Amino acid sequence: MDFRRIEVIFIIVFAILNAYLFGSYWQYQLESGTVSSTSSSRNTTILKEMRNDQITYMPLSNTKSSGYYASAKVDTSLKNDLKRLIDQNARVSGDKIYSTLADPVTINVKQPQKKLNAFVKNRNNIIFGSQYTYNVNLSNSTQIVYTQMIDGRPVYSKAGQLIFYVNGAQEVTGYTQGHLANQEQLREESDLISQTRAVTWLYQYNEIPNNSKIEWAELGYTNLLTTDNGVVYVPTWIIGIKSKSSTGIETKRINAFSGVLIKKDSEASESTKTVQQVVDSVSSSSEEASSASGGTARISTALNSASSNSSADTTNSSSVTSSASTGSSAITSQSSSSGANSESE
Repeated sequence: MDFRRIEVIFIIVFAILNAYLFGSYWQYQLESGTVSSTSSSRNTTILKEMRNDQITYMPLSNTKSSGYYASAKVDTSLKNDLKRLIDQNARVSGDKIYSTLADPVTINVKQPQKKLNAFVKNRNNIIFGSQYTYNVNLSNSTQIVYTQMIDGRPVYSKAGQLIFYVNGAQEVTGYTQGHLANQEQLREESDLISQTRAVTWLYQYNEIPNNSKIEWAELGYTNLLTTDNGVVYVPTWIIGIKSKSSTGIETKRINAFSGVLIKKDSEASESTKTVQQVVDSVSSSSEEASSASGGTARISTALNSASSNSSADTTNSSSVTSSASTGSSAITSQSSSSGANSESE
């Protein structure tokens, strides 16, 4: 056997294979760069259109991050911890605590957290207070809002919020508290759209009025659907808009996975069987967290079923987005939004 000849053949085959693989890799890099360049160019064009419509906005970020579906249960056992609260008249109604302070706490409404952070962290003042973080976007001169966090991001639902009430003398007179327990990750992390893309997508949905200002855009978690075993939360871009015709800030929501417009929490939580049809799901290749079991597993099953039911609507929404960018289509899904401090449960 001519080993020399076989060796030469192997060298030639490997050289051809390497050339093919290098060519494929180079083509992929070129295509990726083209897609990225096209996306950036599209965003730039849309932002210019927004400026032409007298829409102003703060500096927007193109940075992408990742997130995941999460589940949590509304805590129905808060009544058991009321006895440790002091200097206040607290009661539980439904799944929330309603409390009136015996001695109002004087604050500076421009920086309320300087006084309230210590108050919140005191276990004799607030149950599970260490789980709440001050949220400047939801707070105003009459209400100071603290939220629970999922994956380091605020929960935009009263079910996970601590809301202080402020009188005209800048005194906190009482509060309402909702608490989420048993937070769990349902799926592996997936890529999220950037802040810039969320804002431009919202504009394409005709949800940003002319002569308005985008005050802020924050990545948080909102209700997606409710099951018998808990609530499913999805990463969401919450965007605060102030128009000349309004004195308050109106909030809009964009699914951070897909860019689809999301309705208010109150509408999303009405259904206990399916995902709201305007809400997209993570790619079908995403798997449930391997540790999920019992109630969490059933929530994941419901999520998968709901995602399947919403696939047709996701396709329709993508078509709407594409049409909107050319100005040839009207959006059929409208967001029902509220002021910064009227987030529904």
